Amino acid sequence: MNLGKIKPSYKPGVTYSNLNEILPEFVSKTLKEGILYFDKKIQGFANPDSILTGVETRSSSPVKIPRNENFNCNIKGIYPCGEGAGYAGGIMSASVDGIKCAISIITTD
Repeated sequence: MNLGKIKPSYKPGVTYSNLNEILPEFVSKTLKEGILYFDKKIQGFANPDSILTGVETRSSSPVKIPRNENFNCNIKGIYPCGEGAGYAGGIMSASVDGIKCAISIITTD
């Protein structure tokens, strides 16, 4: 694998692969189109040395941390919220859930 100026920093490390060989053609094609589109908005986004790291495989958490009506879990002072806790399925719903938890924290004794 010939790397350019950009080196991956992901810990614990990476395995190099050709995404064209892994992903369905429509996904690879759409990724390429999206990268070129963003390059028109943010010059350098489509840098030929860029490396894509990882593929998101879930849209929400496979588990849900139980919480009460005050958004607190069974450990006092812990407020599970958002996607990772199983209470959202995307960035907007996770944001809303975070706001609800914050409101609960500042209004509950």
